[in-house]
Amino acid sequence: MKKDDDLAPSFWQMVGSTMLSFFGVSKESRRQRDFQHGNPKVFIVTGFILTFLFVMAVIGLVKLVLLE
Repeated sequence: MKKDDDLAPSFWQMVGSTMLSFFGVSKESRRQRDFQHGNPKVFIVTGFILTFLFVMAVIGLVKLVLLE
């Protein structure tokens, strides 16, 4: 019987892993699973989307603070 870490991650597990790694909190077993079985395109696209959303949130917060 295979452990969950030995199986290829689903799309949402890859998105979740990218979000956790974006904040710097992830398990070593999850990282190994992602590198062995994950699809790099999903991680790259999710990383770009998260970065874009983060930058937009910072810009929005700065505009909100600087309202006169």
